[in-house]
Amino acid sequence: MILELSPTFIMMLKALPAVFLIAGCTWMISLYLDKISIIYYSWPILFLVASLVYLVDAETFSEVQIALILMVSIWSVRLNYFAIKRGRHQPEDRRYQVLRERSSSNFILKSFYLILFWQPILAWAGSSIFAIVMVNNAPWSLGNSIGVALWCFGIIFETVADNQLYRFNRLVIKKEQTLKTGLWRYCRHPNYFGECCVWWAWFLFAIPSGNGFILLAPLLITGLLLKVSGIRLMEKGITQRRADYGHYMQSTNTLFPWVPREQVNGELYEKGSLG
Repeated sequence: MILELSPTFIMMLKALPAVFLIAGCTWMISLYLDKISIIYYSWPILFLVASLVYLVDAETFSEVQIALILMVSIWSVRLNYFAIKRGRHQPEDRRYQVLRERSSSNFILKSFYLILFWQPILAWAGSSIFAIVMVNNAPWSLGNSIGVALWCFGIIFETVADNQLYRFNRLVIKKEQTLKTGLWRYCRHPNYFGECCVWWAWFLFAIPSGNGFILLAPLLITGLLLKVSGIRLMEKGITQRRADYGHYMQSTNTLFPWVPREQVNGELYEKGSLG
């Protein structure tokens, strides 16, 4: 395993300076704008830059490598564009506002810790799956075709969900209202579900390598979305801000889309289960 990892790790080390450079620029801009939530803007760019470094270092341009770099590029540009569109006229993300309040005396140091240390380290670790694919350079297989199909499904699902939420937030008057239509009818975080599909699609690309570290990236991103910066923080205290969210949580799956449960005589039932 160590011998298999060595070429991958060496390739990854070559991308580390570029990743930290982008993170450093992001931190400086966040201080200038006094808006730490621009961290969302640079997050997908870190992965794209790392994957480009891996492609150049591999010095080969196979079907698998080209398909992977195209998928990463489309994913990165889409996510970056949407983050800018969503955040340019909005105040700083509520999660970072809470962070400011809790660490007002040393917030600059705290933002340095988040943006210039943890963000590039996590992105660099997540990019390992791209390095593994570039080093392995396996021929195209059925797994790659399934991976492309899963990636297409995930990116479309995520894009539709993001746009539905964006339109809802622009049209709704009361901030305590919850989006419960479209894809958001079937799970509370369809955009995160689509994102998970994207990363597990890249996992399929890396399977031919036989490298056990291919699980690192999809598990890392899924864990971040579920337990760290995604769902866990987003839903913390949300029932106090949105009166209808408690019932939404009870009747609707968290991540995996499914038919919502209906309330009958004070109890929740799956649709169709009553005959």
